[in-house]
Amino acid sequence: MKRPNPSQKRRKHNRKRFYPGITTGIILSSLTLSVSLFAYFQPTAVKNAVHTMKELSAGISDSEMAWAHSLEKETDRAEPPAEEVPAAPPYLTLSEEMGEIEKLSAEAVASKEDAAYSVMLNTAMGPMLYYNQADSRWADYLYGGQDPMKKYGCGPAAVAMLLNSFTASSMTPPEAADWSAANGCYAPQGGSYHNLIKDSLSDGGLQVQSVKKRTTDNAAGLLRSGHILIALMGKGALTDNGHFILITEYLENGNVHIADPNSYENCTKEWSLSQLMAELKEVYDNGAPLWAVSFPTEG
Repeated sequence: MKRPNPSQKRRKHNRKRFYPGITTGIILSSLTLSVSLFAYFQPTAVKNAVHTMKELSAGISDSEMAWAHSLEKETDRAEPPAEEVPAAPPYLTLSEEMGEIEKLSAEAVASKEDAAYSVMLNTAMGPMLYYNQADSRWADYLYGGQDPMKKYGCGPAAVAMLLNSFTASSMTPPEAADWSAANGCYAPQGGSYHNLIKDSLSDGGLQVQSVKKRTTDNAAGLLRSGHILIALMGKGALTDNGHFILITEYLENGNVHIADPNSYENCTKEWSLSQLMAELKEVYDNGAPLWAVSFPTEG
């Protein structure tokens, strides 16, 4: 039998060591190209590629593995941080205290000095963000360029609550005041003309109708059927200019909740619907003194 000479044995042994090294190099080169492409187009996919490379790394040198680890760290740094979702405003804390009509005033004063309000209210149309006309963020903003929102801004604040919560608009009270002034709804030293309600809400995509039958039963029926009522209060305790409030939901005990742009505290109380109907301002232009607001009818 012919024996292989020692040099042939060495060459054969070197080939056994050499070919796996080539295979490993090819795999490493392919993965490097893949990782580079994915790092550009899909950063999150790089981690998977690096993990795969680690599983195939039995024959890779320490320096090559160090490169793999550094690539993984670079990928972690390249990933954009997750965006923080702002916390939703809390819901208003309600009481069973009955509201007194004498405290439903058109003379707006913030409940607390420098107060900024961020609370949600339940309504017949769904959750609604509350706006106060004397909020410190816009209390001194000049409606029409001359009248401070804290005294004359109940109309824009009421409109902004509805448009911000039930349309695609993110309107704030100052923006509603600017819209009013630009569209002939601002009344100097008097707040807002009554056409503000229908014109602004219709322009925003909501359905608005004047309520001609201003009885307690009819108002209750509208609230139960998914409407919010805008009431222009004026008779009795209120000033001559009147005051816009939203009657937001009908309760099982027959009372209602309101959103008063002038008073946060009034929003926490229950109100007699019949008493509110009795205190509507006695004016009848542009749909006043009571409007029903709802989502547009489909079709």
